[in-house]
Amino acid sequence: MSSFISKAALEARRARFKPGCRVELVSMNDPYSSLKPGERGNVVCIDDIGTAHIKWDSGSTLGAAYGEDHIKLASEPMSDAVREQILAIRASGETNMFDAQTVRRLALERGFCDLADYIEADVKAYAHFILTGEAL
Repeated sequence: MSSFISKAALEARRARFKPGCRVELVSMNDPYSSLKPGERGNVVCIDDIGTAHIKWDSGSTLGAAYGEDHIKLASEPMSDAVREQILAIRASGETNMFDAQTVRRLALERGFCDLADYIEADVKAYAHFILTGEAL
């Protein structure tokens, strides 16, 4: 069942899934699609009803419908910049590093966009780094 998207939700979806960003399919409610969870692609655009039009690495161009299909930002390997930004926030002593949302907020306040995007894309990889000191 399709859902209507509010103007605020549409703006948030467009801000999160900008053209060119990498996404990963979590689930798709289309019995005729050959796409499987875990497949990746690049966002082309978000249309006025919230559908994310994606050029999948497999060659498909099937969109992910708002309210029906679920995509997330695809995690990328941790860069040196992200590692340095994590260490800078840790050194400040301002928060418990396991509080990923507060770390993300602090990252945004400091202009550490790479770290903020990394946490949003893959909080599990961030937590793994905090626990072990090793990047996934």
